[in-house]
Amino acid sequence: MRKRQRVRTLILRELLVPLLAIIMLLIIAFLGYIIIEGFSPLETLYLMVITFATIGYGDVVPLTDLGKIFTIFIILSGFTVGLYSIGKISAFFVEGELSKLLKQRKMNKLLESMTDHYIVCGYGKTGKHVLDDLLRKELKVVIIESNTERNEKLKELYSDKFIHIDADATDDSALLLAGVKRAKMLISVLSTDAENLFVTLSAKDLNKNIKVITRVAETNSSVKFRKAGADFIVSPIEIATDRIISIATTSADFFSFVEFAGAREELKEYQFGLVEIKGGSDLINKSYREANIPNRTNLVVIGFYSSLSELQINPKADNIIQLGDKLLVFGNESQIIGLKKIANHN
Repeated sequence: MRKRQRVRTLILRELLVPLLAIIMLLIIAFLGYIIIEGFSPLETLYLMVITFATIGYGDVVPLTDLGKIFTIFIILSGFTVGLYSIGKISAFFVEGELSKLLKQRKMNKLLESMTDHYIVCGYGKTGKHVLDDLLRKELKVVIIESNTERNEKLKELYSDKFIHIDADATDDSALLLAGVKRAKMLISVLSTDAENLFVTLSAKDLNKNIKVITRVAETNSSVKFRKAGADFIVSPIEIATDRIISIATTSADFFSFVEFAGAREELKEYQFGLVEIKGGSDLINKSYREANIPNRTNLVVIGFYSSLSELQINPKADNIIQLGDKLLVFGNESQIIGLKKIANHN
């Protein structure tokens, strides 16, 4: 209702106001000539036409001094109101106000019908990489960005490939407009930890089921983000530190493998996936040997998260798969989808 009200307000302000000004001037002129000069409606209408058309027939009907003063007022007012109205109406059509209005209404309709989409808050360096990857996978994306310069770059680079909201992501109304209550995941990569924390709190308050991924600049902020409800916390500093230590202490490391995989053309379609074991899956309470995931899906299980521990690399054959475990796997998209079906992702 608020969206429709804003649309009506814009139309009233841009179109109806100048049109009402013209109508009011015509009513004043019509009644004025009848009252001041005692003209008939036909004489009044005739005089108004030749006056506003500036035809210049002269005093077709003799006017009193008061009538002449009134006519001067009507002519001057007509020029003023006419120029104002033409300017406003022309701007509405020529300067793109109508196009913006129609585009806004179209976007609102799309947002209202969108479900299981991804919301990206912030379009910086990280936001750009996230956005490019989501679009490459042909996922439904809504991005929220308030910086004017970045918004112009978004329009220039991506056009209409996704829904773009020019607003502050820390404002609940922006999240609601982006469909946070129906979204699958929210990724917050704003400039500061304070902003990302606020967005995390707001998103979880508006939709407790939404998955939230957030970037953390200060490593000591992670505890706050977990309390706020963030499902996944990414710290560029910790990642960089882990990589430095890994390179410094081993001859070959996981990150080198990732770079190798990304550089090889035949491995371009492969990716890492995190698959949660849900109720009803036949994998629950089975060992990795019994689950036989590699033979069933052609996936490599690299590690797993359990509800009681952080990431465990290279699970043993006798480790038992529990409800709620999240398996870190490597393979192509269809293989990962296959495992999700086995894990009972409806």
